Amino acid sequence: MSNQSNPGDKERVELLSDETTHLVMQILMYGVTPTISTLGVLGNVFSIIVLLKHGLHKCSNILLFCLAVCDFVYLIAFNSVPKLLYELSGVAFAWDYNEVTAHILFVLYTLFHFLDYAIGLSSLAIPMLITAERLVAVFLPMKFSRIITPARTWTAVAIICLFWIVLIFYSSLWFQFKYVFDPKRNISMGITIRSDRYYQERDVSKALDDVIEYLTLKIPPAFTLIGCVIIAVKIKMASAKRRKMTSSGAKETKSNRTNKMLLSVCAVYTMTCAIVSLPNYLPQYGYYTMTGDAPNNVGRIGYQVMNVVGCTNSSCNFIVYVGLNKNFRDTWKSLFTPCGYREKVPKERM
Repeated sequence: MSNQSNPGDKERVELLSDETTHLVMQILMYGVTPTISTLGVLGNVFSIIVLLKHGLHKCSNILLFCLAVCDFVYLIAFNSVPKLLYELSGVAFAWDYNEVTAHILFVLYTLFHFLDYAIGLSSLAIPMLITAERLVAVFLPMKFSRIITPARTWTAVAIICLFWIVLIFYSSLWFQFKYVFDPKRNISMGITIRSDRYYQERDVSKALDDVIEYLTLKIPPAFTLIGCVIIAVKIKMASAKRRKMTSSGAKETKSNRTNKMLLSVCAVYTMTCAIVSLPNYLPQYGYYTMTGDAPNNVGRIGYQVMNVVGCTNSSCNFIVYVGLNKNFRDTWKSLFTPCGYREKVPKERM
């Protein structure tokens, strides 16, 4: 491939100056993303507490609980101190500290990077399970309790988490630490490089890239989107039919609230996947690392925008729960209510 570029390419690459790009990236990386993530961590903690108070006897509560735990771990791992120091160095795959400190940071970074991807990718599959659970609830209500059980729900989540843990752990073996002297900067630094194992398994690496793409940004969001549309249509048709017959009572209202809340969670997830997958369809702007050689400055900023979207997705479910589920909202409010008034909070579960 030729290394020559025409004036149009140069103009596109320099659409934003390096100074402007760096400033925007710093604001997003060290301001916007941590702020959203901090609020998200707090929201997920509240979600976990409320769901535990409601009990994990219902399958929908189990799925929401697992989603909150995964989002909590992802937000912590994504915003870890070793990663911030790694990005702050301004050198691709490097820590410009003494050898011992750099090696410790590499180990910690590898650990948090593992949790970031393994648990983060697990959370992207849970909305698909929520959609499947709602499909059975809407179309097979009489058989629901026999098909969807708490034990099967826990097992499904465990299988998904185990799959991603094994896959991401294996891929982490393709990196290693090395401490080198950089004559251009006249400093020694710890760097992350590809291991010999990676070059021996290039075909495996390429295959795993395809697997990850299909199992995160293609199959789950497509299934979730189609499932949510089908569920929404079915609920609307059923509601119209009941209105012609007679009032369905409070039980139906509660069921509709639950469906609406779960579908809203899936809708947010689907929009997130649509945005995050854009670099796959715009390769000239596709970029997934902060300090490496970007295709252009727009791509560098785009990387941080993707991070903001991902953190927002893991942070906003609590708002959905509080806004759309009265029982969740009342239980959350009771956490700040003096003990003498807590008996007034409805005992009905979500």
